[in-house]
Amino acid sequence: MLTQTRADNDVSTAILFAGERAFAEFGYNGASMRAIAREAGVNQAMIAYYFGSKEGLLEAIMRRRSTFVNTQRQDRLAALRAAGTPSVEQLIEAFLRPLIELGTDSERGGYAYVKLLAVLTHSVDNLAKRIVAENFDGIARRFVEAFQEVAPEMSESDAIRAYLLSLGTGIASIGIEGRAGPMSRERYDRVDTEQLIRSVVAFASGGVRTLMRKS
Repeated sequence: MLTQTRADNDVSTAILFAGERAFAEFGYNGASMRAIAREAGVNQAMIAYYFGSKEGLLEAIMRRRSTFVNTQRQDRLAALRAAGTPSVEQLIEAFLRPLIELGTDSERGGYAYVKLLAVLTHSVDNLAKRIVAENFDGIARRFVEAFQEVAPEMSESDAIRAYLLSLGTGIASIGIEGRAGPMSRERYDRVDTEQLIRSVVAFASGGVRTLMRKS
């Protein structure tokens, strides 16, 4: 029987954070279970005890974060619908705000999650595609339908593009300073989270409205 020196929640959470950082930095194949255990301060056997396998750990990481983000998305969408017909800007903010707020919150370690999400979203690996589909296809479908409700003439394909291209913009906005700073020779005008969200929503909504007019 495994000996535990910390509460279960503390141990499993430490493993989740360490795994998230490792997968984000080195990818699924490059991340070492031994290194993850070392950073989490546990024996490697504890990862198997809590998560079963490397794949199980990745699934748990994504499920934990996606549940948090998607619950907020669903609540925001429900509130918008209850108030009437939402605008394009409101829809985009409803699904991007929870992600951007998490990704820019250093205390919650959200940057590593968004970085990992970007890797998985663009991967052709079957494991990555399955995990992304299981965690995000349901909520994505709701927003695709919402875009079509706002613009009934919009095709399903254009509505899907509206969602995915807006999402890509939101993901790309996380950590933008790391590229923009050197690119501007450190003259880049840094913004807070609220300003960043406004910029992303303004940029994405312009593209979505173009797709609506195209339809």
